[in-house]
Amino acid sequence: MAEMSFGPRLRPARGFDKKDHYLGIPGLSDPFAFLQGCVVSQVEMDNGPAIVQFPNAPAKMLAVVLPDYGPASNMRVQLCDLPRLPGGKLRATEVVVEVHSAGINPTDWKQRKGILSSLCKLSLPTILGIDFSGRVVRAGEEAPFAFGDEVFGRQTLDRMREVNGTYAEYCIVDAADVCRKPRSLTHDQAAAVPQACLAAYA
Repeated sequence: MAEMSFGPRLRPARGFDKKDHYLGIPGLSDPFAFLQGCVVSQVEMDNGPAIVQFPNAPAKMLAVVLPDYGPASNMRVQLCDLPRLPGGKLRATEVVVEVHSAGINPTDWKQRKGILSSLCKLSLPTILGIDFSGRVVRAGEEAPFAFGDEVFGRQTLDRMREVNGTYAEYCIVDAADVCRKPRSLTHDQAAAVPQACLAAYA
C-alpha cells in the first residue's frame, strides 16, 4: 500500500523519507519515479455531460490518466476537465471531494495491466483510483456532509468507470462510500485505509 498526494499541487506524501522504499520498490527513492516517462499535457474539452460546478472551481484539474492497458510508463499526468455529471446534475446522495491523498492498491495495477478487463472492462482513456482522503467541496441535498468536511473513503469500480477514479484532484463519490476522517489521521494515512480494511474484513 502506498499513497499519492495531490493537495493543491502534486507533491510527495508528507513525511516522505528518501531513505525509505517508495511504492514497495527497494532503491526507488524519488517519489515520482513511478511516473518516469509520463508526459504532462492538456486534454482538449469535448462535448459531453455537464461538468460539475462548486465554489472556486478551477477550469481544469490534474489527473493521472491511463490511455491504454500496459506498464506504469503508459500513465500520463494531464490537465483534464473536472468530473462530468452523467445525469446532467449532481445526484442527491453524491459528494464532490477535493482529493488530498489517493491510495494505490493491487486492484489498481491489475486494472492498469488489463488483468481485470474481463471482469471490469475500462473505457480508455480513464482515471484509475479507488481510495482517497480529502475535503468536501459540494454535497447533494441528501448527503450527510457539508462543504469543508474532511472525509475519506473509496470509489467503487462501477462509479470509477462512470465518472473517474481518485488519481485526480477532484472526484464525485456516493455518500454511502464516504466517512468523516478522524482528526488523529493525516490524509495520507486515511487514504491507505478503505480498500485494505475491507479486504481484511472480508
